[in-house]
Amino acid sequence: MNWMFWKKEGQTKKLPGPKEIPPPIGSYLVTQEGMSPDMVWKLMAVISPRLNDKYVVDVRVYDSGKTKQGGFKVQNYHSLDDHPDFVIFDGWYTKDTKSVGKRNP
Repeated sequence: MNWMFWKKEGQTKKLPGPKEIPPPIGSYLVTQEGMSPDMVWKLMAVISPRLNDKYVVDVRVYDSGKTKQGGFKVQNYHSLDDHPDFVIFDGWYTKDTKSVGKRNP
């Protein structure tokens, strides 16, 4: 019998909304991708924690000014699934080691 009737089966955790980019990602964009630090730290990010690894976080970085101009509002990580043209960086970072990886386009 299901005693916790207020929880739906298979219910997933709500994803966080847009935030400033995580420092490891910002550093990666400046040092490895050659982006301007002034530009990088104005960007926004949405994250999605991985289900099977509490240390790894999937990240998408975007320019909030461009999404507003395009009439698009980013609510969470999956908001950008159908809008790859707004994504500047798509990858992950590991919280404990601060290592960063980039998905291939």
